[in-house]
Amino acid sequence: MTTATTNEDWIQEIANLGKGSNLLGSAKNSYSEMKVSETNNYEMSMQTNQLLPDGSQQSFQASNVQIPGISQLLPSLYLCGASVISDKALEDLAISFVINIAPELPDTPLPHSNSDRHVLYLRINAFDLPNSNLSVHFDEVTDMIETVRQSGGRTLVHCVAGVSRSTTFCLAYLIKYAGMNLREAFFHTKAIRPQIRPNLGFFQQLRAYEQHLHGAVSVNMVYYECTQCKIPDVYETEYRAMEDFYQKQRKFKRLHKY
Repeated sequence: MTTATTNEDWIQEIANLGKGSNLLGSAKNSYSEMKVSETNNYEMSMQTNQLLPDGSQQSFQASNVQIPGISQLLPSLYLCGASVISDKALEDLAISFVINIAPELPDTPLPHSNSDRHVLYLRINAFDLPNSNLSVHFDEVTDMIETVRQSGGRTLVHCVAGVSRSTTFCLAYLIKYAGMNLREAFFHTKAIRPQIRPNLGFFQQLRAYEQHLHGAVSVNMVYYECTQCKIPDVYETEYRAMEDFYQKQRKFKRLHKY
């Protein structure tokens, strides 16, 4: 029998991040079996039989409940970091599907098994590295989010900070099902959650996904000397000051070389 993740366990694990905690992913929710498959070395595990009951007409209206740190991108889609999650927050927001993309963390604390609401839980163990291949899961995950929406449910996607990995999956959903291109999806999400910043590898995967879905890309990659690499043009504003400083430093060094 596995050990359920409590709110206290969760808070302690958040506090341990960056302190060398080796208790990664050790806790499991006890009230549902897990199915695990390996795909390109990235583990996906799902709790089964937790979606809304077949034939359920249960429907949730857009909630007036607002929880600091949890960003509502659509009536049925939420994005956040791990530190703001609790079983009460999930209950208050009427969340029916939780996606956790953080092998640094144990399983997300879900509402108790005796709750009136069943919660579907998906874990994707991929690190926030440019070479982590999230795109192999784009279709499966976005289809699941859409299925939950059509059933009247709500999805919450999180990683550690709600900045890179979880944002990447939300953007993939928006460009597949919300009628947005990648540029529109990015600025829509950034207007609601300003700190978002998928890493460069994830952005390239999103561009490829947009090309696959729509036959065109809306975000260009531009080269910046200060980074010695190409960046998405939607990041240009934040990099421009860095590039200006870099060029001034180069000029100063040339003038004072001799």
